[in-house]
Amino acid sequence: MRLRSLSRVRNTLGFRLTLWYSAIFIVSSVILFAVAYIFLTASVRDNQKDVQSKLRKYLSVAQRGGIPAVERAAGDRRNTFFVRIVDPGNQTVFLSNPQLWDKFDVKPLHDQPAQGQWEYFPAKSDADVLELTSADLPDGYVLQVGKDIEDRKEILEDFRETIVGVMLPMILIGLAGGTVLAFRATRPIRNLIDTAQSVVDTGRMDARVPIGRSGDELDELAELFNRMLERIEILIKGMKEALDNVAHDLRTPMTRLRGIAEMALRSDSRRSHDQREALADCLEQSERVLTLLNTLMDISEAETGTMKLDLVALNVSDLIEEIVELYEHIAEDKDIAVSFDCPKNICMTADRNRMRQVLANLLDNAVKYTDHEGSVAIDAYEQEGQIAIRVRDNGAGIPAAEMSEIWDRLHRGDASRSQPGLGLGLSLVAAVVQAH
Repeated sequence: MRLRSLSRVRNTLGFRLTLWYSAIFIVSSVILFAVAYIFLTASVRDNQKDVQSKLRKYLSVAQRGGIPAVERAAGDRRNTFFVRIVDPGNQTVFLSNPQLWDKFDVKPLHDQPAQGQWEYFPAKSDADVLELTSADLPDGYVLQVGKDIEDRKEILEDFRETIVGVMLPMILIGLAGGTVLAFRATRPIRNLIDTAQSVVDTGRMDARVPIGRSGDELDELAELFNRMLERIEILIKGMKEALDNVAHDLRTPMTRLRGIAEMALRSDSRRSHDQREALADCLEQSERVLTLLNTLMDISEAETGTMKLDLVALNVSDLIEEIVELYEHIAEDKDIAVSFDCPKNICMTADRNRMRQVLANLLDNAVKYTDHEGSVAIDAYEQEGQIAIRVRDNGAGIPAAEMSEIWDRLHRGDASRSQPGLGLGLSLVAAVVQAH
């Protein structure tokens, strides 16, 4: 069990991010220390180049002005070099900065100096070293120039010890920083996983992912996931309501079918007229059920993009005139005046039968819910490359509270329940138009 838990942790994104961050941080620190060590090594290297340059300078001064000129040039207190002039008898005739020379054990200097070679003399009280070289001057004099250097080995050793002492805290800081950053970076993903797991376990679609304030890509993903859950919740709710409505709407015609059939079977009458009337009622109710199912299938095909459209060039004016003629007799029975206004030259590419369904449903609703001696008007116009068809009536209208629900399947407002219908007309209109 413990091995399985460790394996699961190793496979997590947070663990990999922690390792990557820690590795990058530690490697970067090691490289930084290595570069610092190289620069430190270079900075505490011996001063031979500087000493040789200063020696050549004093030799040039000696050639131009003799030993007194060298003494004047080297006697400046700002001079940090050790300068000594020795006479042919190996006696010191000039010594620059005597207080600096006192720091070192200069007794060996009374011996005959090695010409052109480097000599090293330790300090009396610390680890510094005096680095010295010599050159011949005219008349047997010897010029010695040197500079003190710190104990390079000791400095580098101290630095290495410091690096070793610092590396362990740096590794701990890298691991801790990697863990914190990985935890913060993967928090939106964990929230997303927890919410998805909650939906899977409980089946409730009202769960939402907490959204942070950073506004980064992960927050956008969480917001998109919440919108998807909201959309799914709405669709599931609509499906449940649609199934409830379908069950309710199917119950009435199916009950009537059963009642008519039972009455026909129980009746002792053998008159063919009664039987034909019962069969006609059964046919009417079955046709209602079939129309309901076919309309639901058409809406589903249109909404899912699987509806086959036979697109042809249509004259909008002719199409509207055809639908108006179809409903003129129904409108005359209610003394409703139906008029239309559409330029003859407006054309569109659409499926003729589907667009006839759209206009027929709209006009049927307008006539059905317009009072006696009312009016219905249809007009079409072209605007900014699009065609608009508008159906207007002076009926009771749709309450504002129901306006957002009129496109839902099987929705019927309170005012429309007294009228025959399936509650699918406007849903079919919206789906067909959207399919186009």
